[in-house]
Amino acid sequence: MSQVKLEAKVRKNTGKGVARKLRREGRIPSVLYGHHLEEPIILDVNSKDVEKILQTSGKTAIINLTFGDANIQDQLAMLVDYQRNVFGTSLLHVDFKQVRMDEKVVASVPIVLVGESIGVKAGGVLEQHIHEVEIESLPQNIPAHIEIDVTNLDLGHHLTAAQVVCPEGVELKSNPEETIVSVAITRAVAEEQGAASEEANAAPAAE
Repeated sequence: MSQVKLEAKVRKNTGKGVARKLRREGRIPSVLYGHHLEEPIILDVNSKDVEKILQTSGKTAIINLTFGDANIQDQLAMLVDYQRNVFGTSLLHVDFKQVRMDEKVVASVPIVLVGESIGVKAGGVLEQHIHEVEIESLPQNIPAHIEIDVTNLDLGHHLTAAQVVCPEGVELKSNPEETIVSVAITRAVAEEQGAASEEANAAPAAE
């Protein structure tokens, strides 16, 4: 778990015109919500600062939102959702969720595959079906990523979320039956296996 600081400004004005003006100024319309808040807080934050957080820590970072306003206390939050333009080149909106260090939260954590699959060595193709899993833990226990060892994954085999080993204090919330990674049998390998099987069947029985 990493913690970063992000300056935020409370805004009163909303609407498409206001949002466009903010984006031209390098700011992103955003909102902070949480069950300890009386109502969501409408914000705007620096676009480059948010991009840096996404690149270095992703959505697992604990963010210390600072307001520079004596009437509003700093808030710990997580970046739970964001929207980009159709080209994926710039952020349009960001959602933050308030967190408490003594309360568990649900977060999406990236999956990192490690090892070289024996199925791939045999000519198969490694296919990763999902790239993150949902976990629940205290904020300070959220891992930056979860590693999955694919070394023993053979041709035609797969690993599901149920086989993910979470760190201590972390509980998996994703569907346990969801396939994370598999080794597909290529056409060339299938033909080779078929030819080998036919050859074995055609061989004369030993006397």
